[in-house]
This record gives sequence, structure tokens and C-alpha cells, in this order.
Amino acid sequence: MVNDFYSDKEQEGEFPMAYDVYLQARVEGKLNSLNFSEEEYEYVIDRLMDEGNGEAVMELSGVAFEKLPYSVGLLTRYCDTLILYGNPDKALEILSRYEDSYRGSAVVQFLFARANVALKKFRHARDYFYVALECGEGEPDIIESVGALAQDCIDAGNYRECLFYLDRASRLGKIPYEYYNDYAFCHDRLDEPEKAAEYYQLYLDNNPFSDTVWFNMGTVQARLKDYDKAIEAFEFSIALNNGNSSSLYNLAVVYMNLQRYREAARTFEQFVAIDEDVLGLLGLGESYIRLNRNQDATDQFAKVIASDDKVSEGHAGLNTVKAIECYNRGDIEGFKSAFIDIYKTGTAWLGVVYDVLPQLENDKDFIDFLLELKQNENI
Repeated sequence: MVNDFYSDKEQEGEFPMAYDVYLQARVEGKLNSLNFSEEEYEYVIDRLMDEGNGEAVMELSGVAFEKLPYSVGLLTRYCDTLILYGNPDKALEILSRYEDSYRGSAVVQFLFARANVALKKFRHARDYFYVALECGEGEPDIIESVGALAQDCIDAGNYRECLFYLDRASRLGKIPYEYYNDYAFCHDRLDEPEKAAEYYQLYLDNNPFSDTVWFNMGTVQARLKDYDKAIEAFEFSIALNNGNSSSLYNLAVVYMNLQRYREAARTFEQFVAIDEDVLGLLGLGESYIRLNRNQDATDQFAKVIASDDKVSEGHAGLNTVKAIECYNRGDIEGFKSAFIDIYKTGTAWLGVVYDVLPQLENDKDFIDFLLELKQNENI
């Protein structure tokens, strides 16, 4: 037996040799021959979970349950694994075999609820949830169990139901501050940005060092058109992680909306330095146009086209530069040709032309040309 070789430390509850035995059995395809105790199985499963090896966790949990089917610890561990890795039907099937035996177990009732949430049977989930609350009244980890249900609701795409469970968790006692992020996420998805901002702030009051949450706060504040707060949030996110390209991109977009083109260009430059995404190149190109840096803009659009010639926005950007330059030097035919090419794409680049050339509004020849263009969509 493996236990004969354990040191004193290993006998006290740590089983590194069990992990080695497991690895050898797995290589040899002999997992079913393992003769572990419940504690040994749980030790190895915990190590596999720490390693993020979901396939191995699922496999060994199943083996452990088959070996020790009357262990409530391994039963719940296996069913939790099945739910976590996308097989709630099997979890319910197994749980149902033991339903009469564990009617008083909060852990088992919570697993019934979680499996039903995963299957989008939210009414059934609530029935088991209320039973679980009765069974687990006063247990120290009950808030965590309710929080797991809330997270399952997010995974199932039911954000209102998630808020229901979060509210119930908060009524049971002080919730971990991490739950504020879940609150905010759900309110954001439910198009309730004011509430989302409120909960993101509660999270940040407890932990101001998450660049991801600062990014989320920035996107919400931008939706609320509180651009000063949006800029502040994105800048905090970038300060915490200067490789957060999403924060850089969104900050640049805010600057563009505020017509702060120099700051937008600088931020887009930082973005494309770490992520040559087409949207970043297009944004940088537009900011250069608005700063009258047409050659620099042309270089960005050329990069877009080089990465994918079918991106119409890249061609529209080049034609925008061409239209502006032709108009400024009096090449009206060149301007019209470029303008028509932009018009065909149906893109927002026409707006850039109008912004850079506001005199078009009172240019009678252009107005006549535009009317003719609109009357002949097949041009």
C-alpha cells in the first residue's frame, strides 16, 4: 500500500506521493486500479484544479466517485465538476439517485439548484435553493454557495436571476467585495449603467488595483457621457497595466468624441505599438487627418489594406485623404472621384470630409453635385 511509505508530514494530511502514483497510473492508463482513500482523491483533485487541468479533474472525479460512491464529499465534488465543465444533465442524473438520502444536506440541494440553473430551469432551481437555505441556515459558507449560484446565472445569461441570488447573499451577511463586480456586470448587461457604475465604485473602494474593473468603469462612464470620469478610469487602468490595449483604445475613442485629437493620436499610437488591430490603425489614421497629418494618415490606411485588402474602411480612409487634398488644391474632378468612392462604401468617412472641409456646406457646386449623386445611386 502507498500509505506505508508516507512520512509524518504526509500522514498529517498532505499526500504528494498520491499525486505521483496518480500520474504514473494515468500514463499507464490504469486509473481504475487506484486504491486511494477519500482524502487522497481529494488531494490529487485539488492539485489538478490548481493546475487548471479541467479534463483531468473530470476524469479523476469520476473514477473517485465510482470507487467510493457513498462518500458525500466525492459525490458532491464529482457533480460540481460535471456542472462546472458543462454536463449538468449527468450531474442531475447522479444527484437524483441520492435525493432521498441527502434531503437535509445543503450542499446537495445547492448542487441541484446549480444544475438546474445550468440547464436554464430557473424556477426549479429556486425550489431547491429555498430548501438549501433551510438546510444550511447558520453555516459559515452559505454565502459562498449562494454566490456560486449567482455566477452560474451569469454563465447561463440570466442577469436578472443573478441579481436575485446576489441580493439573497447580501441578506445573509456581509458579502465579499468581489461580488460587487458581479452586481455591476449584470446591471451593465441589463442596460442599467448608473447602477453598474455604483457597484464598480463599491468594488474599487475595496480594491483599487484591478485594471480590468477600472476599464469596465470607464466603459460605463463613457456610456453615461461622463467623459471626465471615463478618462480618469481608463487612465487608472493603463497606469496599473500599460499593456491593457482595450483601455488604450477606449480612451482614444473618448478623446476623439471630445475632439481632443492630439491626445487621441498619442493614445492610438500607444495602442498600435502593442496591438496592430485594424480598428486602432483606422482610429489613428482618422486622428492624423484631423490634425492635418495626411501622409501619416495615409501610412496607417496602407497598413490596414496590407493586412486585408478587403477592408473597405482602409480604402475609404485613403479616399478621404485624397478628397481633402484634391479639394484644397482645387482639383475638383479628383475630389468628386474620391468622394464618390467613399459614398459607395456607405461609411462614416463622409462625416470626416464634412468636418475637415466645413466650407462644403456653402459650396453651391458641391451641393448640386451631391444632389445629383443622391438621385443616381447606381453611379
